[in-house]
Amino acid sequence: MSMPAVPKAIFDRSLKLARLPLATTLGLFGASDSALMHAADRLEAGARSAAGTLFGDEQLKQEGRRVSLATEQRERAARLQEEAEEERREADERRREREARAAKAAATRKRKAAKSAAKAERANAKRDRSAKLDELEAKEEAIESKEDAARVERQVEKVEEAAAAVKRDRKDGNG
Repeated sequence: MSMPAVPKAIFDRSLKLARLPLATTLGLFGASDSALMHAADRLEAGARSAAGTLFGDEQLKQEGRRVSLATEQRERAARLQEEAEEERREADERRREREARAAKAAATRKRKAAKSAAKAERANAKRDRSAKLDELEAKEEAIESKEDAARVERQVEKVEEAAAAVKRDRKDGNG
């Protein structure tokens, strides 16, 4: 014996009317796919199945099974979506950690490169100072050699003047 059409319609409308305040409220807050809404769906499925069993109405039983199956699928989809979001958050965290390690490694490489460059610069400056010192020492030696040559030349001139004086004195008969 199947449930008569009018009571069946009243039953259907009653279920929808009972769900309306909850569905509206959850919809306003963006929670229309929440666990609370899934619980309401399960209650509706149970009520349809129970009424179908009570009145021997196969169509109501099938609607109850269909609503129950759809609810399970929505719950599974929500669970999978939550898992995917959690995996996405974990992947983002791992990416940020990887980026932080890469930035730290880059900063370390930069510091080492800067230290190497500074060390090379100091070595170049030391080599340049040493070369400049060698150049100045060579110039000093050249100046000293010129001074020695000038001193020797003056002494040669004095000796030549003395020799010329002695020679004049001998010629003049003084000697």
